[in-house]
Amino acid sequence: MEIREAIVHGFEKEAQSNDVEFHPRETNSSVDAMMQHLGQEVLKVYGRRSDTNGTFDVDETTYPFASLLRNYHHQQQSLVDFSVATCNLIAAQMRQSYLATGGYAFFIRYANQGHDWLLVLMLKLKPGTSINEETLELLPNLSFDISHLHEAARINLDKWSSGDQPYLSFIKKRAGKDDVSKYFRLALGCTEYTDSRFNTQQVVDALNRYCEENGIEGDDRLEARKHLHDYFEEKHNSDDKSVNLVALSARIDDSDPDAFRNFVKDHEIPVSDVFTPSKTIYGKLRRIKRKFGNVSVSFSAEDVEHDLIDYDVDGTLYIRNIPETLMQDIRRARGDE
Repeated sequence: MEIREAIVHGFEKEAQSNDVEFHPRETNSSVDAMMQHLGQEVLKVYGRRSDTNGTFDVDETTYPFASLLRNYHHQQQSLVDFSVATCNLIAAQMRQSYLATGGYAFFIRYANQGHDWLLVLMLKLKPGTSINEETLELLPNLSFDISHLHEAARINLDKWSSGDQPYLSFIKKRAGKDDVSKYFRLALGCTEYTDSRFNTQQVVDALNRYCEENGIEGDDRLEARKHLHDYFEEKHNSDDKSVNLVALSARIDDSDPDAFRNFVKDHEIPVSDVFTPSKTIYGKLRRIKRKFGNVSVSFSAEDVEHDLIDYDVDGTLYIRNIPETLMQDIRRARGDE
């Protein structure tokens, strides 16, 4: 990653209190080796923790973050002004969150993989121990607690500016009744992207990449696709239709249950951890159907894997091992009999 600019602001708030003190910074933070290292470490954790893809709420009166971001992106506002205005939104929501505590708001604009990104997150300090190199005495110190990253969102500015959805990912806590990080998502107007066709297609494509990059071929690849299809089908027919990426990963490879999910996260494939499957998409894992002109074809995906069905560059479809009765019907239709 190449950090283009960054800034840090501070908040003071005790749990079980509604008092928030905002301590803004008046200039950009230095993009030095320490900031580069922190940014890289945060991205590693964020890649594994972010579990939801989304968009900004269309109501910019209630959720004005998108409007602020637009001004910043169009260079009508500096990072300082944009981040201070955003922090005021965060502070307003934080005051309404009784259990939320303070911390430090980071705004990191960076380039990576040919895209322009903005990462907004909250970090807290944790106590630690260092040493005086001259006296070798232990000293108390503080460092950012990156391992407990609960409030963060990342925007692909290229996709957002072109209207390509989903352009936003964020962390959404799903366990327990008290979601103390909800204030952060409300401040930014994060809305979950629930398009089932998109999420299902992303998982199907991810499985193909996973098999290719891990050398999974033949019957093993068919078995992985079958596990994916069967899990989607179970969820489609159940009362709780939500696919869980963690459970799906374990179904694909029970000997390494986290492997597929880690692959999705490491490759930054935009899939929400929980979504509803689209049968139109996942049904193609087991059966391919198409109608063109007066011709309708339908065959199992396994027949393709076993080379019973193929085509050439001229657009000719080949079906091998067809029964004699079908050949007779074709000859009869041709007038050969």
